[in-house]
Amino acid sequence: MLNAYKNLIPEPDLWEEMLTDYHKVLRYYRIIADSLNPQTTWCTPNDIIYEHQTLCLRHFPNREEPQATRPVLILPPQAGHHSNIADYSPAQSLVRVFHRYGYDVYVAQWLSATMEYKDLGIEDYIRLTDEAVETIRKKTGIYRIHLVGQCQGGWQAAIYTALHQEKISPLIPAAAPIDMEAAESPIVDNAGMPMSFFQAMVASGGGLMDGRYMLMGFKNMQPDEHYARKYRRLWKWVMNDEEEYIKRHIRFENWYEYTQKLPGRFYLEIIKNIFKENNLTRPGVMRLNGQSLDLRNIDCPVIILAGTRDHIPPPAQAFALKHYISTPGENVIEVLTGGGHIGTLMGTEALREDWTKVNEVLKLVI
Repeated sequence: MLNAYKNLIPEPDLWEEMLTDYHKVLRYYRIIADSLNPQTTWCTPNDIIYEHQTLCLRHFPNREEPQATRPVLILPPQAGHHSNIADYSPAQSLVRVFHRYGYDVYVAQWLSATMEYKDLGIEDYIRLTDEAVETIRKKTGIYRIHLVGQCQGGWQAAIYTALHQEKISPLIPAAAPIDMEAAESPIVDNAGMPMSFFQAMVASGGGLMDGRYMLMGFKNMQPDEHYARKYRRLWKWVMNDEEEYIKRHIRFENWYEYTQKLPGRFYLEIIKNIFKENNLTRPGVMRLNGQSLDLRNIDCPVIILAGTRDHIPPPAQAFALKHYISTPGENVIEVLTGGGHIGTLMGTEALREDWTKVNEVLKLVI
């Protein structure tokens, strides 16, 4: 009787293979499950030197050059993600690129907003940026500092420089949406929804914009990538024991899936002024802290980065800044990376080649 079932019992080697595959399948699903509770942090030692409302100013002492005195302030994007995109990993850190060139580096970490700060607006974030700049100026004794803005932090840096040109040189916006009419893009199309749609999302958060909504919006711009392809890649890597790729996937998911809240007023003002009405390009339309915004007030050296494959701001939207400022053409440098949006900000290739090029240019124009 037992002989009848003999061929149904796997050989010992096959049992081992089946168990190995079983553990790999479990690991695959465990990685996906863990991404539902993302954890992210900084990779370079730093100190908090100032805190106020949703701003946490971090100083990254330059251990390669302890006597570094040239300060650079990095403004990360406020798109519902963690600010450590500026210091993503030991191999992908804009902070460390500037360290290698002898800079004293500071990063404005934007904290998740609480109900207490739901009514902060664009003018409040410009005020907080000024508090960060003044803290750095007081600490270093340097009158003009280098200002880097990543994505949304790029137009924020441009606004700040236009209002406080005497404190900044140079301005370096990277992958920053400036002129929404310079090129079509999915995010501009999405902003075409009625204002009531965005107001409803803020209302559902009691006056705060939940970063999870923003994350869904970004994913829906590239649904094949975020809902299918990345999971197929992960499956292949787990099945083939490709540990380096698995580690990269986990690190990215911990950053990308981590979300935080924005003040509702701030978010709605961005939708209205930046994406709907394109007011960055309209002198005098926006007034912040009693001052009229005019990008023509910018006359310092400017280095603009944009990604060839960027779908958030296509290169034309980012490079358009040069048309609205007073900086002489010879002092406006354009750097076109080969990457997409996130790749331009913290991709290995962009940091190694394009951001290094930025630092080489800084030697010439400053």
